[in-house]
Formats: sequence, structure tokens, C-alpha cells
Amino acid sequence: MMVRMTPQHAHSPAAPDTAHAVAERAAEVAVPPSSGRRDLAYTSYLRVVAMVSVVLIHVAGLSYVADKDLASPPRAVAAVLTFGTKWAVPVFVMVSGVLLLRPPRERDPMTFYRRRLGKIGIPLVVWHVVYIGLFGLLVADTAPGTLLARLLRGESFTALYFFWLILGLYLVTPLLWPLVEALSQRTLLVVAVLLTVLPAADLVLRQTISYLGTSISGSDPTLVTQFLPYVGFYLLGYALRDVVLRGAARVVVLVLTLLLLAELVVQAAYLPGWHPGIATKIGVLLPVSYQGPLLGLGAVGVFLVVHSFVAPGSRLATEPWSARARTLGDLTFGVFCCHLLLAYVLARATGHPTFYGEDTIAGILLQNAVVVVGAFLVTAVLVRIPVLRRAV
Repeated sequence: MMVRMTPQHAHSPAAPDTAHAVAERAAEVAVPPSSGRRDLAYTSYLRVVAMVSVVLIHVAGLSYVADKDLASPPRAVAAVLTFGTKWAVPVFVMVSGVLLLRPPRERDPMTFYRRRLGKIGIPLVVWHVVYIGLFGLLVADTAPGTLLARLLRGESFTALYFFWLILGLYLVTPLLWPLVEALSQRTLLVVAVLLTVLPAADLVLRQTISYLGTSISGSDPTLVTQFLPYVGFYLLGYALRDVVLRGAARVVVLVLTLLLLAELVVQAAYLPGWHPGIATKIGVLLPVSYQGPLLGLGAVGVFLVVHSFVAPGSRLATEPWSARARTLGDLTFGVFCCHLLLAYVLARATGHPTFYGEDTIAGILLQNAVVVVGAFLVTAVLVRIPVLRRAV
């Protein structure tokens, strides 16, 4: 067999009750940590490689934007690191689906919301205050109306939209659980009311954003709709949770995924300079965005390939490898929160007034490595400090 479905241990009558309990405890933060189960070990690896990719998108992207020479080798490296890693956000959402869509024993949405908000609420407030205060007021001196408009769009600063994206997915998770008909009428009513309020809230926010003097198109998201394009990835992650590629299938998907990512790099970084007209036409059907079809396929490919190499019976899915991956995976939410601040501190420490991108290959690789490693180390320290660990 080239494709194998791994056993669903927690759903088997023979599985111990503790297995299901462990799975429930696994979904504790915005990007949920995996448990110690071998069939979930791959989620820790996915979270680590996806978070490293997020950092590369933001840091290498600075070098890419600053270098306009299409023939520049450093620009080529920056382009690969920037556009070859765009699959990270959909993969994060898929991992969240794997770990959060398993129906819990207690199917009360209010309990689910209370637990999740207890984990993400403080980090959301803290990091919005940090980034808006530092980069919106002190560094850029942005007008209050513009700051408010950005907040209402859920895009106060680079990557902060992810908080609102995950909050939106939390909101609809109870509706996506299997056997939803088992929920009480009262429970269904609570969720239905919340979902019914969303369109009205979205309309009010759009009108407010326009009133504040910032243009917004019908396709632009607001903080209550950031999650909508990702519901499919959320479900897809859970649907593919037991699919393990074997033999030729794994090789084929790996090669196709690499080709897809290479196409995204060429299309985004080079085709507009080589053939603007062709780039525009291709961009209509195959846009390079998180909702674009090729990037979506690339994200699915990365998900399947990593899972195939970290299958339950593989060495990477057993101790001590899985424990190390799980330790790093549990730090990824903190890395997401602090890596941009660390990149800014690094810029100031090296004599730059604000964010910057290195202009040599060695410099690009070193800068990105310092931010990646530094963010993991900072988070590892913060989680050991009683008060500060609530922010990561």
C-alpha cells in the first residue's frame, strides 16, 4: 500500500480513557501543543518548521523587498526564504484542526471558549499593546484614526492578524465537531447567535473603517472575518490526520511539493520583472496568497510529507526525538509573539533605525538564524518566569 490510514487509537473501544484525555489536553493554546502520542508526534515537527518559516517570511522578506536587482544572488536567496515558506500559516491551521476538532467529552461551547480564551486572551492583549505602542506610536507616530482602523481590520501590525484568525476558528469549532446533533438546543442556540452576529459586526466595522478615512474593499477582511478563508484548512488537517504516504507516493508528493514551491518563488519574485503582462494574467487565476490554489496545494504537500517521515512507527515519532520536537513545538506560540520585536532589537543593536534586511547571502542567512534561535531562546526563558509566561 502506498497510502496508509493509521489507527485512530482514541476512537477505538480498546483504547484507554487516558488516551482521549491526553488528546483533549493537547489543544491548550492558539497553536495547540501535541501530546506524547506517537500518532500525533508529526504535529510537533510541523509546528516547528512552520514557525521557522514564519520568521523567514518576515525577516528574509526585508532583504527581498530592499533588493530590486533581478540578477542578484542575495535577492534569489531572500526570495526562496520568503516565498518558498508561505505555506506556514495554512499548515498551522491544519495542525490546529488535527488537535482541536476531535470531539471532547464535554461538548459545551462555553466551556471550550472559556478554556481557549484563558490561553490566548492575555497574549493577544499584551502583544497588541507592545506592537501598537512601539511601532504605531513611538516609531511611526501613526495617526490614532489609522491605528484604530488597522485594529478593526485585525491587522494592527505584521502577523497580529493570526490572533483574530485563531479566535475565529475557536468560535466555529463547536459547529465543526462530528455528531454535532448531540448538542443540546440551548448550546446550538448560543453558537448560532454568535455566528449570526458576525455579519452584522463585519458590516459595522467596514462602515467605521471607511468613516475613519481608510479605504476598504468588499474583499478586505476585518478582525471578525480573518478566520473565514481558513476554515477549509482547519477541516482538512483533521481529515488528513491519519493519512501516511508510503513508498513511491511519498516521493511523488515530495517532488510535486518542491516544484509547487519553486513555481511560487518564480511567479512572485521574478515573473513580474521578466514578463509583467504574463505575470498579471497568471496572477488572476493563480494568485500568490494564503488563499491561492498553488499555495494551498503546497501546504497540503508539506503536511503530508512531514507526516510520512514522522509516521507512528518511525524513529522520529519515538523518544527522545519526539520529546525534543514537542518541547520546541510548545515554544512556537511564544516565538510567533516575540520574533518581530527581537528582529527590531537586533536592528537597533547593529546601528539601524528600524527593521532592515541584510544584503549579502551570508548576512541574510546569519540574520535569519539569529532571529530564529534568539526567539526560541527568549521564549524558553519567558515560559519559566511566573508572570511573563502568561504572555507566551
